Amino acid sequence: MAFQYSLHYIEKGSELKHHEFLPSNEDDPRKQLINILMKEISDNACVLAWNKTFEEGRLKEFKQWFPEYSEKIDSIINNMRDPMPLFRSKDIYHWQLNGSYSLKNVLPVLVPEMSYADLEVSDGGMAANAYIEMIQTEDAKEREQIRQALLKYCKLDTLAMVKILEKLYEMN
Repeated sequence: MAFQYSLHYIEKGSELKHHEFLPSNEDDPRKQLINILMKEISDNACVLAWNKTFEEGRLKEFKQWFPEYSEKIDSIINNMRDPMPLFRSKDIYHWQLNGSYSLKNVLPVLVPEMSYADLEVSDGGMAANAYIEMIQTEDAKEREQIRQALLKYCKLDTLAMVKILEKLYEMN
């Protein structure tokens, strides 16, 4: 179940902006998440998602849970673009990828100053476990530490795509 998002975006003529969502309690976050996300993604926005099949799956789940957003979700899915196939097809190739085209592998090759290596939470499985731990812990300090680790991980995921896109523009 989706419980968090990070959204980096650039509107025509403006600077890069960032919005994020992560609830801090154990209530079901889906309604709040989808309400906010649908307001933050403008109509006809081009949405960049690494491995878009996964993200489309989450959006389709939201469509089932909240049919009032079906039209907007369909629009987002139709406007979603995925840079990963450029690497998988070897249209963009780098020997250091070693045949792996995940965001975690592509990022340090194209943007060496950025990496997941030093993060407390560094993949989706860890994020899911950390979220459960965060909502179950009674310790406020630990809860906030986990929350910050989750926000940092998710923010890097979306910022990584921005930086990779910038590198792809430089190659053009």
